[in-house]
Amino acid sequence: MFRSLAIDVAARRLPQSTTIVRHRSSRRPLSSPHSHSLTRFLSTPIAPSPTSTKSIPPPPPPSPASRKPKVDLRPAPIKPQVSTSSTTYISTKPNVRLPRPINVVPTEPTATLGSVKETAKRDIEDAEAHGILKPPPPDASWVKRTLHKAIELAKFYYRGVKLIFVRRKEINLIRARIKQGGPPLSRAENRLIRTQKDDINKVIPFLFIALLLEEIIPLIAIYAPFMLPSTCILPSQRARIEEKRSEKATTFAITHRTLFLSLRSRDQKDGGLTMDALREPGVATAFCGLLRLSTVGIDSLRIRRIRNHLDFLAIDDQLLIQDNIFHRLSEKSIEEALEERGIIISGLSSKAKEARLKWWLGSVSEISASPDARRLQLILSKL
Repeated sequence: MFRSLAIDVAARRLPQSTTIVRHRSSRRPLSSPHSHSLTRFLSTPIAPSPTSTKSIPPPPPPSPASRKPKVDLRPAPIKPQVSTSSTTYISTKPNVRLPRPINVVPTEPTATLGSVKETAKRDIEDAEAHGILKPPPPDASWVKRTLHKAIELAKFYYRGVKLIFVRRKEINLIRARIKQGGPPLSRAENRLIRTQKDDINKVIPFLFIALLLEEIIPLIAIYAPFMLPSTCILPSQRARIEEKRSEKATTFAITHRTLFLSLRSRDQKDGGLTMDALREPGVATAFCGLLRLSTVGIDSLRIRRIRNHLDFLAIDDQLLIQDNIFHRLSEKSIEEALEERGIIISGLSSKAKEARLKWWLGSVSEISASPDARRLQLILSKL
């Protein structure tokens, strides 16, 4: 009885979280008046309140374990270790490449179109002054003037195409005379036959353009004169075409001077220049420009043009020597002959031009194994 009272008193004095555990021995204690019963009091931790949990800061995260350097037992090249302590500078500006300078050619489409119209207008006025085209009535309106000029140009082109077919009959008579054993072919007749051959190749495309787009023919005369037959070119247009050809030859002689000098040095070293040199890169184009031939197309077409032109020069040189008409040539004819042979005439006097043509005829009269290669050598010797 006293024992139970003591336990109740002790339980009231302890806090409520204290648990009373009674240990009873497996062995039964001896019943003695002096024996005492032992009672052990165990306490459990009090559950934290929600307010206390907020006030306590969370524990810091565990520091990562430092890795040990890997030891490689195999022999290998040692890589340079980059120090992590050194700071690397990172530019905040974007890496932008500067644009390359572009050579911009100022284009003025309005001025160019206006200049083309002005050029075509001057060509028509010059033809009217020479009596080739009939001028419009002075009191005609703008519409009547424009219509009159279109009709007169159509008549001019029609007469030019008709002349090509009429001239064809004349050339047939010349060839028949030569076959029958008549007078030999003259230089003028030979040049007429060559011109007629070129015009026959151009007349079909020209007719197609004239029937569909007659108004662009003045533009063709400015930008593509090689498309026009010789009988359909106005006098001022012909002069401008010849001037552009001369400028083209001079430009090619200057821009390809290094190439021409290398060919000339090879000619002096190897004892002669062969026609195979035209197959080298850039050579055919350079000679076409120097001989005032078209540079359009591939090298095989350019070489063909050069061979045909050299064959024409061989016949022309023979006729000049045979007919002995050198002293009867006008200055214009001498200039034309020199330009056809790739000789630059700018800056030459009249006597110098005559001397240059005499030198050419005397040089080609010598016997040569390859007349075409001999003429190429003469062209290079005067550059």
